[in-house]
Amino acid sequence: MTETSTVRLSYIVNHDVIRAALQNFSARTGIALGADAADGYQIPPGLPQSDFCLLLQNFGRCELGRKTPGPLGDEPQTLFDGGPIGHVVIPIRVDGTAIGRLISGPFAVRPPEFPVIYELARSLPVHPDNLMKAAAEVPVVSQSVIMDAAHLVHTLVKHVVSSNYRHQSELTVLRSFDSIMTNLSYEVLSDMILNLGRRLLNGEASLLLLVASQGDPQEAYAGPEPDGVGDLKKLLAEMSDFVLQSRRPLSVPDAASSPWTQHLLGRKDVQGSVTVTPLLQQDQLRGTLAIYAPVPTQDPESDLHLLSMLAAQAVNSLLMLERLVTSEEQALTDSLTGLYNYRFFQEHLQRELSRASRSKAPLSLIVLDLDNFKVINDAFGHPVGDRVIQHLAECIERHTRKANVLVRYGGDEFCIIVPEGDLETARNVAERVLTEIRNSPYADERYGVPPQYLTVSAGVTQYRPEEDNAFSFFNRADENLLIAKRTGKDRVVAQ
Repeated sequence: MTETSTVRLSYIVNHDVIRAALQNFSARTGIALGADAADGYQIPPGLPQSDFCLLLQNFGRCELGRKTPGPLGDEPQTLFDGGPIGHVVIPIRVDGTAIGRLISGPFAVRPPEFPVIYELARSLPVHPDNLMKAAAEVPVVSQSVIMDAAHLVHTLVKHVVSSNYRHQSELTVLRSFDSIMTNLSYEVLSDMILNLGRRLLNGEASLLLLVASQGDPQEAYAGPEPDGVGDLKKLLAEMSDFVLQSRRPLSVPDAASSPWTQHLLGRKDVQGSVTVTPLLQQDQLRGTLAIYAPVPTQDPESDLHLLSMLAAQAVNSLLMLERLVTSEEQALTDSLTGLYNYRFFQEHLQRELSRASRSKAPLSLIVLDLDNFKVINDAFGHPVGDRVIQHLAECIERHTRKANVLVRYGGDEFCIIVPEGDLETARNVAERVLTEIRNSPYADERYGVPPQYLTVSAGVTQYRPEEDNAFSFFNRADENLLIAKRTGKDRVVAQ
């Protein structure tokens, strides 16, 4: 593998279109994609390692951990590590030569069954219970869903590799716009709209205005800053404001013959053209997109048509992004307390473990559980129990600094991730939380609930990079919680 090929692979993987495609793949399947070269070199940032992969890598059985990947076919394929668990692999070829591949994190095409995992464990050998626990954490995804997503990514990879992004190539990207925009941030989406607009119209500067329901419009600009050629940003902003008021597209094919353009730039020797189109969602005005090109246009109608097409795609993508943000917030948030939920905890804990391993900074975990919660449920019913959980969440949140991550793990159990906090720091956090809860009884006169004096037990531990993975780290904190329960409750056990 030559350095040139590695650099080229890195360029392809970090291309805006491919990054958007990878995010789309993750949004559709829940599985991340990473990239490695033909010699096994991983293109940063790489993929987080699951416990299942780590176990199999010890025996050279995980596709994700192979230092020299096997031969690549021409199409995406699923390579199984064992049983129903495997990885999807997408080849990246330049001039017919494989320079690398995209590879997914592990997924199961059906829920793992113990007899299958047992036989796999015997062949390694690994303790069957440990392998089954790791296999159970692997997400289950339909193979048809993941292969459909993989084929879309493969199509876009081939497009980026072979295309020079002329007009026809840009239109191909536009046709895929709705698919690849899923799960992007507003900043990345704005950059892609601005760049596509300039490429379509051979522009030098572009301005995107997004109208907010409240407050001033959001503005994104790409192009030269104010200098000797005049303030192009001001020019596009003024013309965009006109389009916001009129709700109609605007075209100035030859700026040299437009006194308005000359006035806005403060110069008479103005060259170029300006095209501005509104972003309309049915009757709702969402903003404007403006492009300045340094030469007069010979076909203003075609320019308006192309920019209007991009504007329509941009509005659709904005709408999908808004829905995605809402659905992601709902998917990662506990509906009862508004705190992060178990799914978020699993993903975020893995990121914090990776960060702590790289930075060598301490990381601690607190697991909290309400004492005698069943007594409250039995005495007053589950609706009151739910309000007690809400009350408990508020008490914990009051004594959790912003850098800490508070999660409702499930039922009456909560977790606090303490980044850059050692065991003593986390113990102090837990003690403050317990004191707050002791001093905050729950009562509800409307439902005949007299003051209920609450207590919680807490297990605390610090991450040990040399011996821990996510499972062992959490398990040790949970075992400390059980010790706190057995030895009298309403206490912190930290070790």
